[in-house]
Amino acid sequence: MGQPDHAPLEGTLADAESAMRKGRATQLWIVGAFGIAIGIALLLLVGKDDEARVYGEIGKRVNGINRGRFDQFWACALQTDNVGDIHSNAELSAKLDARGDERGRPYGVHLREHCLPNLEMIAPELETLIVPSDLQPDVTALLEANARLRGSVSEYVAYLDDPELNYDPAVARPVLGRVARAWYDFKKAHGAINTKVKGKLK
Repeated sequence: MGQPDHAPLEGTLADAESAMRKGRATQLWIVGAFGIAIGIALLLLVGKDDEARVYGEIGKRVNGINRGRFDQFWACALQTDNVGDIHSNAELSAKLDARGDERGRPYGVHLREHCLPNLEMIAPELETLIVPSDLQPDVTALLEANARLRGSVSEYVAYLDDPELNYDPAVARPVLGRVARAWYDFKKAHGAINTKVKGKLK
């Protein structure tokens, strides 16, 4: 008669042990899930920090090239520090036209020897950048605009480089139009890069 008395107790202990195991398993699962969630959050945080660092560095480099090369070319070509005051293609063309008409061949020599080297340094500096895929089209556009700018300015220099030059604004106008268009395209591509970089840094 002793055995029936122990059976309910053994069942109770077994049930309790099973419940404890289930409880531990649930706790372990919760702790594990929480740990995984923290790990993912940390990875995302580190990834975001790395992304911000990469985009911030690219923005710094591109803006440095813009200020140190592109703006310096225009400061040299227009002999002014207020390159940001030019707001249209027509205004830029008019300024170049006035200087070419006034100074003729010496102005062409000035452009070739003192100003163009700034544009020639842009491509090598941009090509050293390793950029994310979303910035690649804009950096390519920047390179292409710079190549067109160099070509059109060189074309204008070739027109001015004539000992018997009789400056004709009608002849110079199409060339200066190409110069101004390249100037605009460069500024547009630079602005697009800055917009994307700022978006990544928010």
